Amino acid sequence: MRARVLLLLCSFVLGEAGLPGYQSGHTYHYNYQTRLRLNEPDTDKPDVGFQLAAGVDISVVWKSGEDQLVKVQLKDALLSHVGERKAAVFLKVSTGELQAHPVMFHWRAGQVEAVYVAEKDTTAAVNLKKGVVSLFQVQAAAGERQEMDVSGECMALYDISKSKVMKTRDCQQTSGFTNMNKVLGVDVKSASSVVYELSGDQPIIQSAVGEESHVTRVNVREELGTIMLSGQELQLQKQETGGAAVQGASVEEAVTAASGGEKFLKVSLGTEEIIQECTEDCVSPAEVVARYRDDLSTEALAHLRSSDAFLEVLRRLRHAGKETILNILNDEENGDILPQLIDIATASQADSAMEALLEFLEFGEEENTELPDRFLFILGFATHPSGKTLSMLLEKLSGEIGSEKIYEAMALTLGALVHTYCLVPQQCGEPIVEEVKTAFLNGLESAEYEDIQLMFLRALGNARLLDTIPVLLTHAEGAQSNAVSMAALKALGRFDSTLLDSNAVRKSLSRIFHQNSKNYENTVRTAAASLLLTVNPSPWDIRNILLSLSTQESREVSTFIRARIQDLLDTNHPSSVLIQEVLKDVTAANYYTLAQNGLSAAYSNIMADTLNAVATYGLFIEFAKSALMRRSNMDVFLHAQDSAVQILQVALEAEGLEAMMGEEAEDEEASASGGMGLILMDVQVRPFKLFAGQAELMAAAWSYSGVRMSAVTGIVLMQDHFQIHHLQSGVLVESTIQGGVSVELGGSVDISLWNRASVTLVSNNGALVIKGSAKVDSPLVNVGVDLSAEAEATIDFTTSVDFADMPFTMCLQMEQKPFQYKRNISLYEKVPGKDAKFRLKRERTRNVPEKSFPLYTGQNNAQCRAMFSEE
Repeated sequence: MRARVLLLLCSFVLGEAGLPGYQSGHTYHYNYQTRLRLNEPDTDKPDVGFQLAAGVDISVVWKSGEDQLVKVQLKDALLSHVGERKAAVFLKVSTGELQAHPVMFHWRAGQVEAVYVAEKDTTAAVNLKKGVVSLFQVQAAAGERQEMDVSGECMALYDISKSKVMKTRDCQQTSGFTNMNKVLGVDVKSASSVVYELSGDQPIIQSAVGEESHVTRVNVREELGTIMLSGQELQLQKQETGGAAVQGASVEEAVTAASGGEKFLKVSLGTEEIIQECTEDCVSPAEVVARYRDDLSTEALAHLRSSDAFLEVLRRLRHAGKETILNILNDEENGDILPQLIDIATASQADSAMEALLEFLEFGEEENTELPDRFLFILGFATHPSGKTLSMLLEKLSGEIGSEKIYEAMALTLGALVHTYCLVPQQCGEPIVEEVKTAFLNGLESAEYEDIQLMFLRALGNARLLDTIPVLLTHAEGAQSNAVSMAALKALGRFDSTLLDSNAVRKSLSRIFHQNSKNYENTVRTAAASLLLTVNPSPWDIRNILLSLSTQESREVSTFIRARIQDLLDTNHPSSVLIQEVLKDVTAANYYTLAQNGLSAAYSNIMADTLNAVATYGLFIEFAKSALMRRSNMDVFLHAQDSAVQILQVALEAEGLEAMMGEEAEDEEASASGGMGLILMDVQVRPFKLFAGQAELMAAAWSYSGVRMSAVTGIVLMQDHFQIHHLQSGVLVESTIQGGVSVELGGSVDISLWNRASVTLVSNNGALVIKGSAKVDSPLVNVGVDLSAEAEATIDFTTSVDFADMPFTMCLQMEQKPFQYKRNISLYEKVPGKDAKFRLKRERTRNVPEKSFPLYTGQNNAQCRAMFSEE
């Protein structure tokens, strides 16, 4: 009660809102200072930045009721450093433009209604003056209110304590874009406040002290980032009478009368972005491409220089027009690096680049599909696709596509773009999302061939739209083809498990595994059971699965599910708590259900563990009764910010091979076939068919034995963040972070019929470069911090098989080669047009040793020892 009375008294003394103490015909002389410091976060090493000090004369030149027109004049402005410098870069920097023209603002009850600026004044000078004006937007009554601030739309919270007012701002800064995926995204934390000291009876601002901070970090590596610390101080020195006052029937008339013959323009309090033409070290996009041509060659892929070149050219193409990009793509000298230029133009995600690419590429041809395929592959990883991009791609999909491969790649890419687009919740309700969903569902419904059904199911899996789950369940349970059922289950597995937490989903998956309505191929059943165990299963779901293990016709089905349950326990999956409870029941958990001795396995472990992220890998292998591998998945996930993203999945499937070994096939109608599915950066790409039929299998064995082939090559944009921070001081700071990864996934198969052995190598090569900056580029001063981090690594997965005797002996090995991680920070200060500059550099290097990753159970170790013991 006492606090409430005190608050009411303060409000009465200070006024309900606004500061009535400012009188027309008076001039108030203030000392003003603003500073900016830039650095990397969590360091005590020197900053870069600048400090601006000036005198500020405030005079109320017109007043009518609560409306006041206030004139602001800066004088004696001086630019200096925020720390000690051996050579003063900012010595004798001209600040004349800050003092050449005054600025006026319409003040009503403490709210800045409008700002009036001289037409001849520069944008940079006006912004700094708006920073001073923003300090006069203050309320003397406690509470929350929406304000148009120098930083844009802000929610301001006022707290009153005697003669002090504390204003805390939460501003919605809309300039820029970012990757909405939490794991691959960037985190920005901001804080802003101003503390006012007011006089007593007729309050005016005695002092105002503002503090503002913005910390930007890469989520998976929080040491990579920037911090900006901004401050303002306004201190009243004296007030005196004799200030000029003008007459006028309105604010506009008063502005004209007080302008001294100059033309003044009415603008909002928000600062404007500074548009600068390049004045030094200017090169065209075509010249930048020529500079990095060697680094963009095919031979440079999966090496650091290609990732670095990718980011440098990307910056230029983002601001290039359609015709400029078309000229670069059509330049004969760029013919050898055309696929990489398509990577860059696609990753820019600019409308001009999209228009140029869709005009340049030919989608109607049946042959020569490499470049359209490359474009669609890279486009699927877009970090912030626009509705226009979705519309243009849907229009292409509805048009004439000459190749079935390109048609499928386009559908998969469109699905991935819809998923990314819907990460911004308000965008998911837009008509284009419904149009894409309708196109997919109509295509699935009208498909006459199984391949078309599979294509649209995979596209729906990439899109992951909530209201398509019932459709996927229908195809998983009711399809006539095992391949269609499996594709639908895989699409369901792409959804976040929380979205599948429903009785309808659990009952459908249970019916598939237990074959209540029809029979399913074994891998379809194990996929259904594996998914059921991860979607908040009931105790009865788990119990029934356990009880079924002792009665399965195939011991490999029982072995795989038993291994999958153990893997969920070992990794502390949310379902593990309930599984442990059910395992206490010996009627369900006993020797007959748990003692399985097949070869199938499920195993997960940690690949890398840092302070901010954890990378995990999982190996899931299912065998047929003949000990031939039926299906294997190698999954790699990256966990950060309480989220996870599937970095990689290599899925190998084979069927119909038993007859070649004199064994009875599980599916008598299945012919010999093999294929590989690939998920990269959470996007399923077009699957690869390895062979179809015994003839193709034998031809592949003879033709490709010992020959290394590349399955996927390209340069992908991972992190993509751009933001302009409109500081309360009027300074604009541009913050960017981009991460590019150059990848090459390939391998080889070495088959010796003489020795009855084979060695399969899958090699994952990648080079990651992350670059970022926080900088102020203005006609007055250039200051900034640049950061970079890079690493180039290789992980080999080797499968050795000895098929001299039955059952086969197989050894799996996964190894990481040694690599080096480098991190560089560069800080600078300079004045545009002058040679003097200040620069600091910091470099850190860490060597990561080679590593062999443990794979599933002791059985793999035993088979490896048996195969290589004689060696």
